[in-house]
Amino acid sequence: MPFTVLSDANIQTLLNNLTPTDVTSLTQSLNSALIQYSCANETQYQPARAHVTRPTGQTSLFMPATTPTSIGVKIVGVAPSSTPARGQKPEPALRSVLTVCDARGAAVGVLNAAELTAFRTALGSMLLYRFRKTSDNILVFGAGKQAEWHIRLAVLLKGDAIRKITIVNRSAARATALLESLSQSGVVGSTAIKMDVFDVEKKGEADLAALVTEADVVFCTTPSTTPLFSAAVLATEAARKKARYVAAIGSYRLDMAEMDPEMLKQITDPEGPFSNQVYDASIAVDSIKGCMDEAGELVSAGIKEERMVEVGKMVGLREGHGGEAVRKWLEEGFVVYKSVGVGVMDIAIGRALMDLAGEKGVGVRLDSF
Repeated sequence: MPFTVLSDANIQTLLNNLTPTDVTSLTQSLNSALIQYSCANETQYQPARAHVTRPTGQTSLFMPATTPTSIGVKIVGVAPSSTPARGQKPEPALRSVLTVCDARGAAVGVLNAAELTAFRTALGSMLLYRFRKTSDNILVFGAGKQAEWHIRLAVLLKGDAIRKITIVNRSAARATALLESLSQSGVVGSTAIKMDVFDVEKKGEADLAALVTEADVVFCTTPSTTPLFSAAVLATEAARKKARYVAAIGSYRLDMAEMDPEMLKQITDPEGPFSNQVYDASIAVDSIKGCMDEAGELVSAGIKEERMVEVGKMVGLREGHGGEAVRKWLEEGFVVYKSVGVGVMDIAIGRALMDLAGEKGVGVRLDSF
């Protein structure tokens, strides 16, 4: 097998020119990897993540993973905060690379993983979002790469069904810049979707609560240490008339929380206020083990493993006994999806992008390595 090298520019070229057919194919690749992870007892074959912090503050993260056909490791470097010289742009605080090997350990590719990570995380949110019947009003917390890819993929998958997208961010200027970038790139410029920015400083909690209440879909993409909205917002009689899809992918440590733990307690209470909107009082996750170890809001809420359903098991649940109830939940119930990331997701999308690069003549391919 040839050895493939994909730079950041190569990855962006591939991702910025995706067609709906490409997205469908990549979604299937990711879904297949998560089905294998959840249904074939693959958790036991996943090495533990490791991190090292040097005296300078430089942090290195090592994220290995294996599948029946691949071995991979993503290395992430997180630089200590610094102030750029006057007139210079700040250096990226985070850089990453993914190395992919075949099952015997022979290297088959190396990819710049900065854009890839944001893309595969957002694609994970799409695995359940694609089932939603109603997607008129989307609310996005955050204005970084994760927010961008959640918006871009939602439009590619359900552009005709989306009426409005609102971006909420502490920096209204950054949110406006994202909106302008999306419009200039043609992501939403050629559609009838109304794009708006919610200025947190100028508007109050009541206006934010109204936005959350009206939303059909909420994407949370920030490393927040406090909930982005109160559980009380969705517990009102008016809010409970509408079920929604909430995907939270930004918080990844025990001291972080995008969702209010109280809301999670209510969702997983078989006799709680959302019992008629939630299948078996469950929350969807990418990895039960990962969320038990790293998802601050789930741990704070005391959510038990039996109340978590891995996305990789959804196909079996939808097609098995009682599948009608699961399908109804995914299509029009109150669905919460929490992701902290799984290494097999990187391998699946990395290999899929290597294949796509070969088809489209992008990147460098060597006959041997």
